[in-house]
Amino acid sequence: MTKENHNSLQETSSWRLLAEHQRQVAGLSLRESFAQDPGRAQRFSLGLERVFVDFSKNLITDKTLSLLLELAEQRGLRKAIDDLFSGQEVNTTERRPALHTLLRAPENKGETVILRQLWKERNRMFGLVSRLRAGQVKGASGKPISRVVNIGIGGSDLGPRLVVEALSEYHQDGIDIDFVANIDPFDIERVLAHADPETTLFIIASKSFSTQETLANARRAQSWLNEHGCSDSGKHFLAVSANADAVERFGIGKDRYFKIEDWTGGRYSIWSCIGMSGAISIGEDNFRRFLAGAHTVDLHFRSAQFSRNIPVILALLGIWYNNFFDVGAHAVIPYDQRLERLPAYLSQLVMESNGKSVRTDGNKVGTNTSQVIWGGVGSNSQHAVFQFLHQGTRMSSIDFLLPLASRYNSEQHELLVANCLAQGEALMQGETNTDEPHRHFDGNRPITTILYDRLDPYTLGMLLALYEHKTYVEAAIWGINPFDQWGVELGKTLAGCIAGELASAEAHPSHDASTEQLMNKYRSTQLTTTSRSK
Repeated sequence: MTKENHNSLQETSSWRLLAEHQRQVAGLSLRESFAQDPGRAQRFSLGLERVFVDFSKNLITDKTLSLLLELAEQRGLRKAIDDLFSGQEVNTTERRPALHTLLRAPENKGETVILRQLWKERNRMFGLVSRLRAGQVKGASGKPISRVVNIGIGGSDLGPRLVVEALSEYHQDGIDIDFVANIDPFDIERVLAHADPETTLFIIASKSFSTQETLANARRAQSWLNEHGCSDSGKHFLAVSANADAVERFGIGKDRYFKIEDWTGGRYSIWSCIGMSGAISIGEDNFRRFLAGAHTVDLHFRSAQFSRNIPVILALLGIWYNNFFDVGAHAVIPYDQRLERLPAYLSQLVMESNGKSVRTDGNKVGTNTSQVIWGGVGSNSQHAVFQFLHQGTRMSSIDFLLPLASRYNSEQHELLVANCLAQGEALMQGETNTDEPHRHFDGNRPITTILYDRLDPYTLGMLLALYEHKTYVEAAIWGINPFDQWGVELGKTLAGCIAGELASAEAHPSHDASTEQLMNKYRSTQLTTTSRSK
């Protein structure tokens, strides 16, 4: 981050002007703005290959956009972008670069030692994919692998699961894919119940290879194989991690170990070998197209002027609502059933990245940072949460995502499109021509509509990269580090402590009274259950 980024946001001239400007546009009527300005929709829209972004239904004017762009300049955004792509230590607390954009770089774009290593590991992954699909990867009994179970959590689960489900049309028959993330035993037992121990391969996806939930599930998979007489459980595992020693101690051989670098943050790891299950599902060619879509956005983000830069504009809109309208929530509503898991994926991407209250220099930010990211698929959400969006007392900014084409029933898809466009119009214009107060709603709800030709691997890569870079821009404006996640560490430490204490019949009054009470309730329940079983 630049030196200027360490200064208070409120000290910048553009921030003060934006605060004053917000008071001026607070009464803006979007309905009247469209009526008076025929060119508004075209002027406040941007396109990049297969993606088209209409942000004209936002509470902005030309002056708003001008001031937001000035804020980006004053906060050193250009240098922040250059630092990201040139390998500077943008992850300041862990003294690391964030080189996830290299993970999707094509192999004909320059060559460095790091790139050669990444390409080597990527090609090892594709080699395994090829052997799996050819029936050459076999279990201990000699039968070919026909089911793959990805065991991970956080970014090691959300990303691969999203890719597999979103691109289910591209799934190649022959190998079924399952996912296990939750430490709740119901999660893994659900998967094991319909798995064949002779033909199941477990991918243990963990950067540190010390994540409590992932290792607990991995050990359960190991014991399940042993319970079914597996003579060599090592043939039923492979690992994706940065911790080679821990992988070896678990019993996974070097030929089944795929390395990720320590700078690969979990929520940015789908582009690495963490995406193994996705590559197995859709095949090498399609996974390369997925990487290529993201790379296209990388080039755009790095080179486009800010006024034409889609991630920059999306981020500045987020800043506008979050910091000047006090809108603390942002809804992501894909009108695409295949993107059902996108809101959950983006929740981690944004809230784990930007849920920070301290700047990179150690001082308090002094303003709001990450919005709450939530959502669900349209049109289901219309019958569940849209009442809140239309008439609730708290505003939420909204992204609609919509494919223009479908391979299925064209009449039904047209109805889906109609619903998306109608909801956008209704949220914008409201209903004020009524004498019934319960039927009145103000409109003026801010919506950005993202259209794409069709959901294929390339387009999905583009969409995910757009949101990644949007998140980075917001962090640069606030002067925070989006690549660490220290806030989750205390809970992990205490969980390990409490787990050991729960296993003991003796009380350990080292916690607060509430936690002790809850622990004792658990102990008494376990004692009752044990006595009943006897």
